[in-house]
This record gives sequence, structure tokens and C-alpha cells, in this order.
Amino acid sequence: MTSRKTASRASTRPGGTRIQAAAGLPSATQFSRYARQMIAARPELTAETGAAAGTAWTRAAMRDFLHAALQQGRGMESALRHLRARVMLRTMQRDLSGVAPLAEVCRCMTDLAEVAIAAAIASISPELDARMGIPVAPPGTPGAGGRQPLLVVGMGKLGGGELNVSSDIDLVFVYPEEGDTDTRAIQGGRHDYSVHEYFNALGKRITALLSMPTAEGFVFRVDMRLRPWGDAGPLAISFDALEQYLVTQGREWERYAWIKGRTLTGDVAAQRALTQLVRPFVFRKYLDYGAFAAMRELHAQIREEVARRELAAHVKLGPGGIREIEFIAQAFQLIRGGREQALQTRPTLEVLALLEARQLLDAVQAAILRNAYDFLRRVEHRIQYLDDAQTHELPQDAGDRRLLARAMGFAGWPAFMAALDAHRTAVSRQFEQTFTTQ
Repeated sequence: MTSRKTASRASTRPGGTRIQAAAGLPSATQFSRYARQMIAARPELTAETGAAAGTAWTRAAMRDFLHAALQQGRGMESALRHLRARVMLRTMQRDLSGVAPLAEVCRCMTDLAEVAIAAAIASISPELDARMGIPVAPPGTPGAGGRQPLLVVGMGKLGGGELNVSSDIDLVFVYPEEGDTDTRAIQGGRHDYSVHEYFNALGKRITALLSMPTAEGFVFRVDMRLRPWGDAGPLAISFDALEQYLVTQGREWERYAWIKGRTLTGDVAAQRALTQLVRPFVFRKYLDYGAFAAMRELHAQIREEVARRELAAHVKLGPGGIREIEFIAQAFQLIRGGREQALQTRPTLEVLALLEARQLLDAVQAAILRNAYDFLRRVEHRIQYLDDAQTHELPQDAGDRRLLARAMGFAGWPAFMAALDAHRTAVSRQFEQTFTTQ
């Protein structure tokens, strides 16, 4: 069954006061309609593509920005959207000018998502506490009487620390124990809320705060379809409910999805308990060669969908695309991860390095996949920079094609396509070799 969700370096001016594109590379405002629109609407953002672009955004700087914005009277909804615009513009400028490697771009976007999720929980929880009570652990459970956390699990590229520049974030909401909230401090109103009701209300508010479009934009599109039962299931579930689902209904494609699952919030003990709950579902104790057949079947279904929708220009799902590289890496993880704990890591490039070190891929194979992954992800980001759109398809407009080729360091579209096709052909060949010889 298919898933529910399927150049040269730039120089700097003395003192590093401004990042400029290397010769031939476009700046953020030259390349991106989104960048031009944002700066036209809010001229103060010009600094993010100028002097401020000398350094990358850090997690600490993001938190400081939010704190200052709130101190100045801005609401959390507005503060997060202003932060997102600044992070996007600076990251775009550093990337397009050749200063930021792929790892920096993905780290900045992942950090932004994690900071935004934590800020959303901190902002919403006090209001819910006052209305619905405090979600406490029931008697006889670990931490009885203490506050229960909402564990937000980042899936997909968020879980892997590899987030795209204009991506949705795949989330799963989990809490430790069922029970009732502590409503003793509530004056009037209902006094019989369950922990389940509380965390589902919190999850709904989090997704709205992050994804609701306003005049100032959005923070992240939120996709909850990877949770148990997908759209038909509750937004948040307990550890016991998650375990029962995985044991009785979890499918092969969900094992693949949960490889990337990473808990972003909650205390260390709760995070550890959740990891121990999910690990046996994802990673078998034995060498699970049946995973190759399952991955082959899933990929065949994806290719059928790609052909049906004519997505050959899709750099993620198309032949030789990003997904095929991820499938190669994760098939080995599913097969051997239960026996070799190091293979339970999440970032794709780290997995490829481990596979090479263990001689599961030879040096040439690993280099082909590593270089293609870097190239394809940079193409993906540049496509998304154009209009801040969640797309993975090569542009059809001739002007956009020229811009994309230039941003990738090529003289024109034919030269760019030759390089892209070489990478995709090599990946497809490696994919077929991996999944037909196992």
C-alpha cells in the first residue's frame, strides 16, 4: 500500500560586510520573485540579503529575535512570520551566492521549524491550562501528578535534519498517558477534561498557528497524515495507543516513514520511552531482507503514479530523483538497523557514509549517490526559491529555466539539463542494481 504522503564560492568584501554572488550567480533579489515581493512590502528586510547575510542564522539568534519581538508587543503569530521571512531571505542569499553549503541551508530551516514548534507550545499552553486544566500523569504512572509533555515527532526531512526551504513539516503528536487534567485552579466552566482532549486541542492550535495564512504569510505548512490512521485518526494519541497501532496495523511503508521520526519536544525520559516503543517496529532484530521486496513494491507504485501524472520533471519523485537515493539508504537501514545500531541514524548523507564504511556500497557507488543528492537538493531549493512554492518540478517558463541554470552555475539550460540527466541516470542505474541483486 502506498504512503499517505508520498558552484563556485562567492567572495566577500573586506570585513565580511556583504555577501555578493560569485561571477555569473544571481543574488536573491535577482533570482527570486518571492524575495523581491517581500522586500518591496517590508524594506527593512533588505538587510537580510546585504550586511546581515555575512553570517548564518542560528537557533539562539532565532530565539532572541522572537523574545525581542514579543517584548515589543508583537504577537507570536506575527513574530514567527517575521522571523521566517528573515531566515528565508538570508539563507537564500547565502545559498545562491555560493557561500552556504547544502548542510547549512537544511540546518537553518530545520532549526527554524524546531524553534517555531517550541515557541508555539510555550505560547498556547498557558491559555489551555487556564481553560482545560493541566495534563498531569495519573497515579501509578511515571511522574504521577506531574505535568505530561506533548511529544512532537518530526517525520521526513524535518526528522532527518534535512528540511527543504519551502517545505511542509510532517508531524506526529504523542503523549505518555491517558487520564484527566488537573482543573482545581479553574474558576467556573467545565472541570472534566481528559488529557486526550487537552492534547488534541493543543495540537490543533499548534498546526493553525504555524500554517494559517495571514497578511504576513505563514510559518510552515503542516502535514499530519503520517500519524496513525492518517486523517481518520485523532490528532494526538497516547503511547499505548501508538504501540497498539504499530503492532496490529503498522504497514511496511510506515516502517520506512518512522526511520526518520525524531522527537523534538518533551523531557529526556519521555523521549527515550517513545524511542524504545517505536524502535522494534522499525528495526527488526534479524536481518530483514524482506524489506527490499517491500521497498521495491512501494517504489513501483510511486513510479506508476509519476507516469500517470507525467512527473518526469519532478526532481524528488521522478526517475533518478531524491526519493530513489533515500530508498537505497533506507532499505539497508530497514534490513540491518536492528543488528547494527549505528545504521539507525537519520540524515541521508550520514547513512550513505556508513554504508560505504561497512562496504555495503563501494566508494564509487557512494560517491555517485552523494554527489547526486547534493546536486538534486540544490536544484530543489532553487526551484522553491522562485516563488516560495512547495514544488519539486523543473520550471516550464524559458526565463525561469535560464535563471535556474545560472543559479546552478551553468551557461544555459542545455548544459544544466545534461548535468541533471547524468546524475539521474546514474542514480536510476544504482537503484536498479541495488533492488534487483538483493
